[in-house]
Amino acid sequence: MKKQDIIVVGLGTFGFEVAVKLNEMGHHVMAVDLDMKKVNEIKEHVEVALQADVTDPDVLRKIDIGRFDEIILGMSSSLEAIILAITHMKKIGVQHITGKANTRIQKEILLKIGADRVILPEIESADRLAEQITHPHIMEKLTVDKENILMEIKIPSSMTGKSLRQLDLRNRYGINAVMLTRDGKSRIIADPDTVFLDGDMLLVVGDETQIKKVFD
Repeated sequence: MKKQDIIVVGLGTFGFEVAVKLNEMGHHVMAVDLDMKKVNEIKEHVEVALQADVTDPDVLRKIDIGRFDEIILGMSSSLEAIILAITHMKKIGVQHITGKANTRIQKEILLKIGADRVILPEIESADRLAEQITHPHIMEKLTVDKENILMEIKIPSSMTGKSLRQLDLRNRYGINAVMLTRDGKSRIIADPDTVFLDGDMLLVVGDETQIKKVFD
């Protein structure tokens, strides 16, 4: 893993947790906030903790903002302040900015003014919770491309005691079973006569709608 120089601006719950986690993962983290109390709370958990106003271009130059591999804006202040920060950072020539938005409209605005990536923590968490409640067998999912999604599925009771050959997921539904996890151990499924047991986890690739339909 390449260790990166990362600056996290805005030390609310989100920014604080991201900065601490990145530091634990071995990255070189600078944490910045206008509130000195928040700076003091995090200073033992990151390499550098600094009180600074990132909407001031002179401040950005002093901290050499352009040297960082990643800038994470966890700011919960006014949208105007976030826009100013991104605008000045882009003029200086920063490499990559991740922003945080509270609404989809804010996300679109931040992307248009130069943020490379914008996350919506509350909306994304709400979406995940709704998915988990509606589709309890789905543990994790990852978009592969426009047509396929990778999902980790808990084998439903209707499939226990049956083999991959019997289920015929590929031919019947266009779903490919990739990996089986049993008792905490994962392995590639090479034998189509593998019988699924209660508690098994299956990694599959295919159309999201089809996967949800088959495994619900």
